[in-house]
Amino acid sequence: MSRLLLPLIACTSVALLGCAVTTQPTQLAGGPEPVRLTTRPAGVHGEQGTEAVVESPGADSIALESANGLDRYWSAGPVLTATLSQDFGDSAGSLPEAVRWHGQLLNRLQRPAKIAVCRSGRCREFYHEFPQYLLEHNRRTVALTAGASTAFARRSITGGDRTVLFKEALNSTVWSFQAELADRRWNARAQGFMGPDERGASLDVSRVLKPSAEGLSYGVALHLGLTHDDWLPEHSNPLLSDRTVYQVSVGPSVMIKGISASSQVGVYADGRETLQVLSTRIAVNGNLTAVRSPVTISAEKTFSFGSGAVISRRRDAVERLTAGIYVVNNFAINLGLTNHRSAWPNHQPSEDLQGSESLITVGGQYSFSW
Repeated sequence: MSRLLLPLIACTSVALLGCAVTTQPTQLAGGPEPVRLTTRPAGVHGEQGTEAVVESPGADSIALESANGLDRYWSAGPVLTATLSQDFGDSAGSLPEAVRWHGQLLNRLQRPAKIAVCRSGRCREFYHEFPQYLLEHNRRTVALTAGASTAFARRSITGGDRTVLFKEALNSTVWSFQAELADRRWNARAQGFMGPDERGASLDVSRVLKPSAEGLSYGVALHLGLTHDDWLPEHSNPLLSDRTVYQVSVGPSVMIKGISASSQVGVYADGRETLQVLSTRIAVNGNLTAVRSPVTISAEKTFSFGSGAVISRRRDAVERLTAGIYVVNNFAINLGLTNHRSAWPNHQPSEDLQGSESLITVGGQYSFSW
């Protein structure tokens, strides 16, 4: 699975490169007495401050202050370094929220400041505006998403002595849908997918039982799932004829609006045997989080096992990671990795069947939220 994660990590890193910390240089004055201002990052982002460095070779002192004189920084010598916080020059003490106007996000304020550079008893003043980027506190609670992806699958079934009974590598189209709800006490997600040889649906619900003043709340989570596989080679062995799987699990969860994480226990039924399930699930919907973000992520790790004295011979394990990276307002690139491994007991342990499926999906999705 670690090797499969590399392509997703690389693609995600490239897509999020624009979110990296940037440096903004500004030449306030040139000539024989230059004055240069550098800010890192380029503006004040939410609660994060920005470092402002003013340089002027040969200067005796440098001062930087807000236009209203509320905040002031001073340094002797040719360099002044100051960290401007989110309340720089703000006498009200409350930071406004970003709002939308005709579909455009109005999230930028200009914080005016004066910069004074003194040399040999003579001072020069410069006017500069530091941009402050406001957070959009999200009041959306519902999101509907639909998309299509190309799936690259590698599958195999091996029998006793590692005899290969079935092996294939193919590409196919997978359609998916998703509906989500997030408010103060509920996080819920219904999703489904349909391909030429696999389809399924699931429902995940988290309910807050103990709210927290810090925003992180504790509750209980429930998972219901149904999958149906048509790719298993029934002709190879009758053990593979049971293709529909039902799953239910429940456990404690931690929640923030639009984000949930839980560890669950439950049961897995495939028509032949009922297995025990241990699972961990994490879901983040950037459209519904308290502060909107352009990324949605879901991850799960599930291990199902049957009865056995020491090691269960009937096993089913799934590791899945999906990410949606929004490139425009509602359209996102969808990336996914799935590793699925199963074991079916036969008459003799040496004849047990082993199955594996590795799946990479790349596609797009469109979302509506309100």
